[in-house]
Amino acid sequence: MRNNRSLDEKRDEFFSHQWDHTVDPFQAQFDARRPLAPEELVALVEITEALRKRRNDAFIADLLRRLAQQAEKRGNDLMAVLLQLVGSTRNKILTDLRPRALAGGFSVPSSYRGLIRDDRAWAYAGPYLAMRVRTVFTPLLDESLEGAIEALNQATYPGYIRQQRAKLQGHEAEYRLATLLAACAIPFEPVEKAENPLCRDAQVHGISFDVVVPKASEPRVCVKATVHTSNIGQYGESKDHLEVDEARIVLEREFGSRRPIVLVLIDGVGFRSNRAGLDGVLLKADEFCQFKTIWKAVVICGSAMGMRIPLELPEVERKFHRNFLHAHRYEDLVVPEGTLDPAHVVIAGDAKVQTQ
Repeated sequence: MRNNRSLDEKRDEFFSHQWDHTVDPFQAQFDARRPLAPEELVALVEITEALRKRRNDAFIADLLRRLAQQAEKRGNDLMAVLLQLVGSTRNKILTDLRPRALAGGFSVPSSYRGLIRDDRAWAYAGPYLAMRVRTVFTPLLDESLEGAIEALNQATYPGYIRQQRAKLQGHEAEYRLATLLAACAIPFEPVEKAENPLCRDAQVHGISFDVVVPKASEPRVCVKATVHTSNIGQYGESKDHLEVDEARIVLEREFGSRRPIVLVLIDGVGFRSNRAGLDGVLLKADEFCQFKTIWKAVVICGSAMGMRIPLELPEVERKFHRNFLHAHRYEDLVVPEGTLDPAHVVIAGDAKVQTQ
C-alpha cells in the first residue's frame, strides 16, 4: 500500500516527530571528552613550560615529535590530543600539508599517526603544529597549567570530533533499523548491519540501499537512511532528493508494477533549513519514518513479508497515525499500552514492538 498523503501532511508528521539529537545517548557520547590522562598532562605541561622559556618553533617542533613518539611506544596517541587542543582534526592537518607536499616533492602519510615517523613530512608538519601550539597554549602561562589545559580539553573536543560524529550518525540510523528488524525476525540484507553498521550497503540493480527486505535479489522494501543535525549547505540540499528519485526510477524500470516499496528513514534539525531537500524526499519516497516513528518500518517491512507484528502505541500517536495504520490494515495489531509481555518487546521510538 503506497502513501498517498499530501506534502503538508507529511511535513506535519516530520516536524512533530523530529529527533532531538541533543538528548540522544548516541549524541551524548561525543559531547563530553574523557579527562586527560596523567601522562598526557605531564607532556602538555612540559610543552607549555618550553613556551614559558621562550623556546623557538624549531625546538617546540622537535619536542612535540619526541613526546609523541614516546607516547606511541607506550601505546598512547599524544598526536590526537595535540590536534584536538589546537583546534585541528586528524584529517585537516593532512589536507593542509598536501599543497606543501606537492611543492616539496614528498608524500603526505595516509594517517596523521605517520607524521611523526616520516622525517620529510615532519619537516613541514612540525613547524605547522608548533605554530598552532604556541598560539593556543601561550595564553595559559599565567594560570594553573593542569586546570587550564583540562578546560581546553573539554572546550575543543566537540569541534574536533564533529566530523567523525557526523559520519557515524548516518550509520547509527541504519544500525537502529537493522537491530529492530532483527529483533522482530524480519529478514533483511545485509544482515551484518545489525552488528556492523559500517558494512557495505545492499545493491539492487546498481543502486545502493542501506537495508533491503528480505534480500537484494528479491526486494520488497528498499530503505535509504539520511540524518542531518546541522545546516548541510547548498550542495547537500538536493542530494538526498536526487538519490531517492534515482532509486525510484531504477526500481520502476526494473520491476514495473511489482516495484519494491521505497522507505526512507529521515530525521534531524538540518532539514528545517533544507526544506527543498526535505520536500523532495517526502514526495519521492513511498513511505518515511523517523527515530520516534521507526516502528513504522516494522509495519511496512513486516506487512511486505506477510508478518503481522503487534505493537503498543500511545493513544495520541495512534490517533496521529490512524491514516497510516488504516492504509496498512494495521489497526487491530495496535494494542493498549501494557498489553505486551515486557520480556518480549523492543523499544521502537514511541512504540513497543513484540519480538519473536
